[in-house]
Amino acid sequence: MLSKMLKWALVGAGSLLVLIVLGGAIYQEVAESEDLARFPAPGKLIDVDGHLMHIHCRGEGSPTAVVELGVGAIASSWDEIHRQMSLVTRVCFYDRAGLGYSEPIDYWPRASQVAELLDKLLRGAGIDDDLILVGWSAGGVYAREFYRRRPERIRAMLLLDSSHEQQARKLPTPPRAGGNSALEFARFLAPLGLVRVSGLVKTRFESFLGTDELRARLIALYQQSHVVGAMLRESQAFDLDIDGDLPTSLDDLPLIVLTEGKRLETESISPTELEYERRRREVKHELQRELAALSTRGRQIVAFRSGHGIQTDQPELVIESLTELVQLVRNEARDRAD
Repeated sequence: MLSKMLKWALVGAGSLLVLIVLGGAIYQEVAESEDLARFPAPGKLIDVDGHLMHIHCRGEGSPTAVVELGVGAIASSWDEIHRQMSLVTRVCFYDRAGLGYSEPIDYWPRASQVAELLDKLLRGAGIDDDLILVGWSAGGVYAREFYRRRPERIRAMLLLDSSHEQQARKLPTPPRAGGNSALEFARFLAPLGLVRVSGLVKTRFESFLGTDELRARLIALYQQSHVVGAMLRESQAFDLDIDGDLPTSLDDLPLIVLTEGKRLETESISPTELEYERRRREVKHELQRELAALSTRGRQIVAFRSGHGIQTDQPELVIESLTELVQLVRNEARDRAD
């Protein structure tokens, strides 16, 4: 009798677990569909190798500035500065595979593949004029890889606190170094709606300074089932991209390198963390100087009021630098025409 009761209890628990899983998956699918209906893609969806990629262009004129963002970042998160940049020339942001409005892929996207997909995306979108590449954080590595593949298309480059191709071996190890275990765990929970109901994504955007509408859009996009997996694959692939060869030469390409320079907050961190931050900043500035030296026309500007997010802390510096490069490229184009 006891064994029979135990058997039925196990069957009941298993059935309940199946119902919870199925119910969570259905909930997630319905909520995701409602989110995308409420917040449709603001740009174009282009077929690239059988999956849709999102590109959003604003503004007019040539050259076109194409922006590469950091690991896990999406085009919509730069909405306000995108508007400001588009007053200078046409500026295109896009979502890498699996992020924002772009459909996922099933492999780790190394820098070479990111550049190849971007090349196909630009051709599919009919963007065939001269380009200025703008790369923030990891996007700087992706921008330089694109230049390596298609140098004839690029007329200038703007790097915003860019990563370096050898930073994994040169930067000091953080005192509290962590891995991707949280993303690994969340990757299995997201399709069941558990990341959504946990409120973790909403918590991430509690201090977001943009509009309520944009905050809601970003929460909706980051709560999609596949996004955590895409962020994990991108992070793992990028770890390989920053433990490799020296950055490729940019020859005589007009280049501006903006580097974080905000004073360290010494009061709020421990002596161990402070020593690490000082050493990290010292090595990082050496790497940033290396990036500026990749071109005979390279120039570094330290943003003394900015941390890593220069586009947020000193957006005017980004606009000024882009304006300078656009005018330079236009002047050189007129000289070639004459």
